[in-house]
Amino acid sequence: MAAEKTLKLEKNSLHQDNLLRIENLTKIYDGSVKAVDDVSLTVAKGEIFGLLGSSGCGKSTLLRMLAGFEVPTNGKIFLAGEDITNLPPYQRPINMMFQSYALFPHLSVWDNIAFGLRRDGMAKEKIMERVESLLKLVQLGKFAKRKPHQLSGGQQQRVALARSLAKQPKLLLLDEPLGALDKKLRESTQLELVNIIEEVGVTCVLVTHDQEEAMTISSRIAVMSEGSFLQVGTPDEIYETPNSRLIADFIGNVNIFEGVVDEDLPDHVTVKCPECTHYVGHGITGSSGMSVGVAVRPEKILLSKTKPKGKYNWCEGEVTDIAYFGAHTTYHLKLMTGMILKVQQQNRTRNLEGGFTWGDRAFAQWDDLAMIVLTH
Repeated sequence: MAAEKTLKLEKNSLHQDNLLRIENLTKIYDGSVKAVDDVSLTVAKGEIFGLLGSSGCGKSTLLRMLAGFEVPTNGKIFLAGEDITNLPPYQRPINMMFQSYALFPHLSVWDNIAFGLRRDGMAKEKIMERVESLLKLVQLGKFAKRKPHQLSGGQQQRVALARSLAKQPKLLLLDEPLGALDKKLRESTQLELVNIIEEVGVTCVLVTHDQEEAMTISSRIAVMSEGSFLQVGTPDEIYETPNSRLIADFIGNVNIFEGVVDEDLPDHVTVKCPECTHYVGHGITGSSGMSVGVAVRPEKILLSKTKPKGKYNWCEGEVTDIAYFGAHTTYHLKLMTGMILKVQQQNRTRNLEGGFTWGDRAFAQWDDLAMIVLTH
């Protein structure tokens, strides 16, 4: 479902203008610490753009500069073609939803949503119409008179979202929007959040450290590290075609074989590694003898008790660890070189008898299009 959503949004965005443009944005603290280091980016109107990275990578600082809470050291921010770099937060057509939700505990759900509209002096009739419309959108009409503490975490999150949308911002900033929810509620709320945002049509920039959340919600993602963008692309591009070992290892689980290029032709490349020889079904514009890494995702590997035919894309090892996750089982296979190969197998039946157990010898094999060659 997430992949279908991504393809739909990407197709639609081809016909949309860029709403947000960031040019060479930099933020330096204490004279030398670069929290954000010369980043440039465009976000299309109606897009949900994710900033993904570990704590301290600069994603929240970038979001705060977009909101106007931090002043850039260098660079420009344009919204709908207007330079807003030096505009104070209250003059920007931008709203920000925080992880804590920051709801007013003494106000009802209705009054929380109406708060910003009242401060702007909107007519009572218009406020009532807008708030009722948003309550319907987030399906909280029957909770309008309740106070925040009388709501569940998911309901509070929807109130905060409705309040953020009340002033009809051109850009909505989401700072770890589901971070306060438990895992099960967070998973069910992700698609609900996307549906609401898509229905309103607002453009969003989302900050998260949760890979699954970024992949599910975002139409495109920028992976950040040390204040810079390592890779920008759709979720499937970043997962299936990482541009470096760092990205491959950061997004999901991956096995990386280290080796050297044996031959590189337009339709394939062979890479010799201590564990096996890989036949990859595409070229890399490399050179013979070049050191590379070959990345294979655990779910793309098939485990069997029978030795595969041919000389490429398989290896043999001993099962040293087994982790059962219900929907799938992850096996750790110790190869002759000492490398631990992670293999993920779907549990298609309830009866797992006849499978692998600790100490078994097993063969791992994969398709020639299951791999990607990493040159750095």
